[in-house]
Amino acid sequence: MSVSYLTQSNYYSPAFNTAIFDGPIRLYFARSQEAIALRIYFQLQEKLRHFYCNGKDLYRHLNQHIFIMLYPSEEVFDLSFPQMEGKSVCRVCLGADFVVGIRGVLPDEGLALVYKEVADIIKGWQAEVLPSPELTL
Repeated sequence: MSVSYLTQSNYYSPAFNTAIFDGPIRLYFARSQEAIALRIYFQLQEKLRHFYCNGKDLYRHLNQHIFIMLYPSEEVFDLSFPQMEGKSVCRVCLGADFVVGIRGVLPDEGLALVYKEVADIIKGWQAEVLPSPELTL
């Protein structure tokens, strides 16, 4: 249900013709952005190692997704996030899931914002689940 809801939302673009799915993380991008998308994916695993593993465990429990949308241009980003003028990375809720939008190609400092958004989402999942006695991480 989540993925079909995403593809029918304003956050999805026909420019997205490639994706990486890994547990709760769904990274959408244009084929021409494959190098940067792979860098984002591997850096997420490296920089957020602890959160990433916990995120996969929590995903099995919550069945929520983090859709990371790497927009190929500022114009395409602005069509999906008209209210986010001037921002290079933004996060919105889409039902129970989250969308993290990236405005085109970012320098390494800008990518740190992406990692922070993903970490914050997973921290929120932890806060939601950890009080439950049947799940321990």
